Amino acid sequence: MSEPTPAEAFAALLARRGDDLVVLVDDFLRIASAGPEAGVLAERDADSLRGMSLIAAFGSAALDGLARRAISAGVVASGEADLGHLNARRFAVDAVPVRGGLVLSLHDISALRRIERVRRDFVANIGHELRTPLTSIKLLAETLSSGAVDDPATMRDFSTQVEREADHLAQLVDELLDLSTIESGATTLSLEALDPEEVVASCLERIGPVAERRDVRVVRLPRRDASVRAWADPARLGQALLNLAHNAVKYSHHGGEVRIGWEPIGDRVRFSVADDGIGVPDAHKERIFERFYKVDRSRVRQKDDTQLGGSAGLGLAIVRHIAEAHGGEVGMATEEGVGSTFWIEVPRAGD
Repeated sequence: MSEPTPAEAFAALLARRGDDLVVLVDDFLRIASAGPEAGVLAERDADSLRGMSLIAAFGSAALDGLARRAISAGVVASGEADLGHLNARRFAVDAVPVRGGLVLSLHDISALRRIERVRRDFVANIGHELRTPLTSIKLLAETLSSGAVDDPATMRDFSTQVEREADHLAQLVDELLDLSTIESGATTLSLEALDPEEVVASCLERIGPVAERRDVRVVRLPRRDASVRAWADPARLGQALLNLAHNAVKYSHHGGEVRIGWEPIGDRVRFSVADDGIGVPDAHKERIFERFYKVDRSRVRQKDDTQLGGSAGLGLAIVRHIAEAHGGEVGMATEEGVGSTFWIEVPRAGD
């Protein structure tokens, strides 16, 4: 049996490539053959790639450099290259010398790199969130243990601050575990037909004392059709609405007002929380429901912040995931300096 030509070997490789993308180039790095996926990546018809230089076809200096290294050294060269529209996809590349040229094997690792980036961001964010309360606790404890403070009132104040920071850490851990459970899909919803009025009433009862301590008035919006029912998990829906209420109170001015209510929207029930607080700047609107994303903390009034705990930027992310788990969605309408309305929609129970 005669040895297959590079073109024959390449055709056989194309047939068995799996998820990889392969390109055959000659000694001058001109494309001799390419599969249809290569054409899609280069945004051209695959047949039109023949005879084009590698750099002209894909516009990637990294890919061209790997190919040149393999050709000049006569050995396999491996690396990574960003390709496709706006270089949005990352590929692991192997340039394998063959008689008369190279076979380039490209494996899309974009998803893997995104996961790695999310992991790095997560570690960086959580490290930042943990560092502040832990540093405060350490300094306060060192001051107390050194005997530098002998005034009973000051000692009580320091102890209260330690408790506050410990509560912040506990809240952060609880939110992380909660968000992890929801995102993994491990949460099982206990769906039932709920009276929206009862959901709102429960939220008002829980947020009322906090709002009072922060000099914010909480108002119940007018009741709607008494026959409407929401198809939702009472604990999860209550958690989501309370998160929205907490945020509204936190970002409200002294003497401000928070309005909580609901309304039927087609085959859904929308629960809304409105405030006349500081609003959300335009630059933050698109990312406000992302985990760990926070508007500038200096915009939040600091008086009595202990009543609501610190913010790790997880509350709205939890609301979004709860809504999506129900087959619903979240949204907001806001104007900086005027106020915001955040809402969560869940399915309406069948009549």
